[in-house]
Parts: sequence; C-alpha cells; structure tokens
Amino acid sequence: MDMDNSINRQPKLLEARRRSGMAHQILVLLKEKGLPEEMDQELSRLCTDLADIWSAHTTLTDNLKAFIESDEDDWGRLGDVLVDIRSELDHMKWHINSVDEPIQRIAERAYELSTRNNIAEDSK
Repeated sequence: MDMDNSINRQPKLLEARRRSGMAHQILVLLKEKGLPEEMDQELSRLCTDLADIWSAHTTLTDNLKAFIESDEDDWGRLGDVLVDIRSELDHMKWHINSVDEPIQRIAERAYELSTRNNIAEDSK
C-alpha cells in the first residue's frame, strides 16, 4: 500500500476539531448576545452549516493550490485533484442550501432585537 494514500485516508481529526471549534464560537457568540432558546434548532443548523462551509473553503483552497502546482505530466493526479475539488464544491453547495432558512430567520430575529433595543434606548 502506498504510504501517501494510507495517510490521506486517515481521519482528519485536526480539521474536525477546527470545524467544531468554529461552530462552537458561532454558538457562543449568538447565545451570549441573547438569542432565545426557541431558536436553538435554527442556531444548530447555522453553526453546523457555516462551520462546514468555512472548512470546505479551506480544503478547496488547498486543492486549488495542488491543482495549480501539479506536475503537468501526471494526468492521474490532476484528475484526482479535480474530483476532490468537485467533491468540496458539492459539499459547500449542500450546506449553502441548508443554511438559507436558519440564516434568514436568525437575521430577522437580530433585526427585531435591534429595533427593540433602539426603542428602549430612545425611551430612556
């Protein structure tokens, strides 16, 4: 078995930790700002989708770099990188579609809370 292929198939634990860390940062930010519990389902989707899009973006960037720097005579490697790029784009597309509703609902709630806060400040 080729050592490089074996390494590439290992779980990407560091990447998973970074992605979950990003999702957690989004969660904490919105909870600390007072997003109500009734929006926890939307918040969960938002955190997961945005973190996965962010992670896929970094992987896509790495794959594009590998594509640009690939050996011009290694068509097999070039094909592999293109398949990886397509996979990341499909992954991003799924999360972009998934995040549409929760991002809309949370943005609407943010504007509602902003309006309430502005009214409360004005009445002081």
